[in-house]
Amino acid sequence: MPFDLIHRHDSNAAALTIDQLRDQVPAAFSETAAPETSERYGFVHTASAIDILTDHGFAPVRAIQKPSRKAEQLAFADHMITFAPQGLADTGAPDRAEIVLYNSHNGKSALKLFAGSFRFICSNGMVAGDGFEAKARHSRLTANGFSDMVADQAQALPDMMQRIERMKQTPLEREQIIDLAYNATKLRWDMESERKAEDLGSFATSGTVSQVNRPRRYGDQSSDLWTTFNVAQEALIRGGVRVASFTKANPQGSIRKARPVASLPESIRINRQLWDMANAIA
Repeated sequence: MPFDLIHRHDSNAAALTIDQLRDQVPAAFSETAAPETSERYGFVHTASAIDILTDHGFAPVRAIQKPSRKAEQLAFADHMITFAPQGLADTGAPDRAEIVLYNSHNGKSALKLFAGSFRFICSNGMVAGDGFEAKARHSRLTANGFSDMVADQAQALPDMMQRIERMKQTPLEREQIIDLAYNATKLRWDMESERKAEDLGSFATSGTVSQVNRPRRYGDQSSDLWTTFNVAQEALIRGGVRVASFTKANPQGSIRKARPVASLPESIRINRQLWDMANAIA
């Protein structure tokens, strides 16, 4: 089964149990840091962070962990858990504010919190960009410090939801939609038109841009900024659009379907930069 990084979960916001979390993100319950971390590395236990978020009124509703071919790395791998306000089921609102926790126990990432949003029409989530991130290095973080981070992110959620409402009220002309799709596409791929003859890899074409802008469901036919943002986000993260692929074996290139993003940091980067792009338009 492919690793699915689109933030997808049940619209009823049913909280995940501890057993479910242990199964989906075992690294969150590691009692120690990876052996290769330095003496200066301060171990921040994700399980304790879950308890603090719960105390602040948030329940885990989505959990994913970076896969590893080495079994000994699974206990320390990057993992991401999405939290929704406790008891908040699908009340008919089209979107729900969330907090996204990102951490690892391998010394390769600071603990981070992001403001996020869940969109009921497509069961997809996104991570907000500039101004909606809090992070702390493991060597400096305490339980009280993390509690303050959670409080700050919770206070940022209303502002994020107001910006989403502004995007919903921002109609786009056809040229603006095409421009947004083009710029969104370049967040993941370079354009084939700018490719040098010796460059290998995957490149976007004009057809890729058209597909990034193509709605995947009837409810996404609107031309407002928020809908356009979500259509592009799903295409970039989930893949499936056509890109030009150039390899040593096939230097002339061929057209293939893009794979889903398989990197947690890359998924977050694309989400946040796309948010910043849409927020600037709004």
